[in-house]
Amino acid sequence: MSQPNAEHTGTPSFDPAAPAPATDTVELSDTWKKRFAQMERAGGLKMTKFKELSFFERMNCTFNGWAAIFGIFYYISKGMWKRGLVYWVMTFVGLLLLALIATLAGLDDMLSGVHFGGAWAGVYGAMANRDYYKKVVLNDNGWF
Repeated sequence: MSQPNAEHTGTPSFDPAAPAPATDTVELSDTWKKRFAQMERAGGLKMTKFKELSFFERMNCTFNGWAAIFGIFYYISKGMWKRGLVYWVMTFVGLLLLALIATLAGLDDMLSGVHFGGAWAGVYGAMANRDYYKKVVLNDNGWF
């Protein structure tokens, strides 16, 4: 059994110049390197220093427009199909329950013109950067 490293803080630091782990063959673009560096400045996944970033840096860390547009297909292209599938199922079930509750409450007429595509876009857009950070930097790619 290995001894814990006394200097380990719980969040590995991301150095764009450092070589990728041997198990990870992902080549990062400059955009992802900048995004991961911003996430590190914000405190890693817990983002304890989030308020120190500018508004645009915060948006860059917390929202991904391409993932919002393409949803599960974006996750598949990044090799995170398991998480993408789980998000799809969770969102589908959540929207189904929302529609059921609205129907039982007599509010189904109010929901007749509402399209629920924004829910999928919100889930995928908000989670994509964190999930890709977990996959590349923390080498955590799954829920199965």
